[in-house]
Amino acid sequence: MTDDKKKLKQAQTVYDDFCAMLDEREWTYDKADNLVIETGARGDDLAMDLTIRVDADRQLVILHSPMPFTVPENMRKEMAVAVSCANHCMVDGDFDYDYETGKIYFRLTTSFRDSLISKEVFEYVIGVSLNTIDDYNDKFLTVVKKEMNYEQILGFIE
Repeated sequence: MTDDKKKLKQAQTVYDDFCAMLDEREWTYDKADNLVIETGARGDDLAMDLTIRVDADRQLVILHSPMPFTVPENMRKEMAVAVSCANHCMVDGDFDYDYETGKIYFRLTTSFRDSLISKEVFEYVIGVSLNTIDDYNDKFLTVVKKEMNYEQILGFIE
């Protein structure tokens, strides 16, 4: 078996195991093409869309979640500070911020290179991601709506 086939087989196993964990939790999700799961959840305030991709080449599980708003041009510098503050002490995952488009995404990855991933790791990926997104999505939106300055952002995000 070639290396690419081994990677794809391992990725398919990880994908199937992740789906099985979601099924056990009676989680609603859609299986997309190419080892992708589309799902979401409702937090305390805003909806959270999640895309979970199993990358066979890099042997990674990648969870990706866009914030449900775009940062207006007049607040993009301030949002760069807010995102940097949020990421500063984060242990797992981070927020990616595209200054040009005003889009913010949460991303968390875990590797399965030469290993198997347990159901508990999948639960951790979902749990940490949802908690982190829920903690910050409304804060980022508040920064925009209240047009906070740098000093206000530093006190508010931390």
